[in-house]
Amino acid sequence: MVEQPDKTPVVARNPERSLAWEFRHLVPMVAVAVVAVVIWDLIVRWGIWGPFFPGPTDVGHALVVFWNSTRLVRAIAATLRRLAVGFLMSLVLGALLAFFMVRFATFGKGIQPYILGFQTFPSIAWVPLAIIWFGLSETTLLFVTIVGSVFGVSIAFADALRTVPPLYLRAARNMGSDGMDLILRVTVPAALPHLISAAKVGWSFAWRSLIGAELIFATVGLGFLLESASSVPDIAGVMGVMFVILVTGIVVDQLLFTKTQEWANRRRGLLPHR
Repeated sequence: MVEQPDKTPVVARNPERSLAWEFRHLVPMVAVAVVAVVIWDLIVRWGIWGPFFPGPTDVGHALVVFWNSTRLVRAIAATLRRLAVGFLMSLVLGALLAFFMVRFATFGKGIQPYILGFQTFPSIAWVPLAIIWFGLSETTLLFVTIVGSVFGVSIAFADALRTVPPLYLRAARNMGSDGMDLILRVTVPAALPHLISAAKVGWSFAWRSLIGAELIFATVGLGFLLESASSVPDIAGVMGVMFVILVTGIVVDQLLFTKTQEWANRRRGLLPHR
């Protein structure tokens, strides 16, 4: 018997349609930003907030000064480099801990209350201990970043893995899948959208932990630049660095996590193909 070729139509991706879809989704975000800046400028012009509230023009000028002196570029590069290393390490450690929590239910029930406790523990409170252990070094910044996010990652990853329907696992075992093969070919793909959401949680914890640690003792980074501007005091510079921190978080979320989550949801048929 000769097998008939698969005649399922392949839907080609239309680049123009994709760009139009991206543009439509950017419009609300840009509109909100424009309205916020206009309201901000009006508040300054009318003197509602007082003299210690710089306007958009002053903040923009402060950012230009930081940029021209290369302080802003060096700060962004240093912070993102630390964040990449610390966040990736927290993902690995959190994933391992989550696996053991899900794989060994008794261990998971015993340790989860303590992990939840550490998750709510302020990451900035780890700084004094980290300084005693590692001194005023890059290791201290990485340690605070990791310990500030790893517990949130482990809890979120464990919850994501528990969303996999038991039917999937039983069917895979009946077909001979077990061990790492079951994890890599069934559990992880089935929980992928939730795992990406869990990674986003870890990223937010890592970002806040690192900026907080840099505020205390770093010699380069966005947190250090923020502290330097406040010690002058340069209110426009402080608000400018805060703006950069906000925009960096939004850009990373939109370009990395949101795009990846959309891709995962489309592969599972949860979103239409553009």
